[in-house]
Amino acid sequence: MSSEKIRKIIDSSTPARRSMIDKLLHLPWFRDSSEETQKEILTLPEDFNGYIEDLTNRPDEIGSLDIIRLSKITKGSFLITSIFIVRSATNNQEYTYEYVSWKTGSYTGVRGIIFLERNDQITHFLVSKKFRFSTSEEEMESIGGLFSHIENNQILNLPKKIEDEIRFHLNLPKIKFTRIIDLGRVNPDFGMTNNSATVFVAIINIDHLPHDIVQNNFRTSHKLLNFEIKIVNIKEFPDYVQKIHDGYFLAAAAKILTSDKINLES
Repeated sequence: MSSEKIRKIIDSSTPARRSMIDKLLHLPWFRDSSEETQKEILTLPEDFNGYIEDLTNRPDEIGSLDIIRLSKITKGSFLITSIFIVRSATNNQEYTYEYVSWKTGSYTGVRGIIFLERNDQITHFLVSKKFRFSTSEEEMESIGGLFSHIENNQILNLPKKIEDEIRFHLNLPKIKFTRIIDLGRVNPDFGMTNNSATVFVAIINIDHLPHDIVQNNFRTSHKLLNFEIKIVNIKEFPDYVQKIHDGYFLAAAAKILTSDKINLES
């Protein structure tokens, strides 16, 4: 039975949050969590609803582990760590188990590789270069966004700064993809996070552009952002696959190289 404090939280919640609370209160591991932990979950800001929705789908058993209760959460600006008390069905020992989630939930948009095509032949590909706080280094990586998704052969909600950077590079008024291939979901690290994203390959036709598509005056006419798009000749694709560390780029490359959906031979 919910305490008076929990009932007050329920009464003051939005309809969407109340629906999630109702699901949580039917889960034994959540009911057995401390009232303090329950309150912390139920009063998270609205932009954590994706995380809470994921919690409503967590079972009481995962493989050989019985989920006893949620011990505590540690919240940052973008990520949240959930620490559970679990019991092993093999030796009956109890210990903690944890995972990291984005506040928006387990699904984190789309990431992929954009190719340029001339006369039905792939000529170039695009990579993003950006300093990453987690590694403290400049990384080359795939292109996409947290809230992006694929619909009607277009990438919707592609971050405007990425779209603008590509347009400026190619001197295009608007980006139009002639083809997008959804390559399915990818999980970057099952041991640490429930995060997954859709990986894709997209093609922009450049038949109407000059053969020298890299503008020499590009950076003098457009200021450097906190990232940079590079246009790379397709002949260098194998070299980049070897030196790029981004798992989403590598997953998209592996899926496309082992399929017959796009011919990358120049």
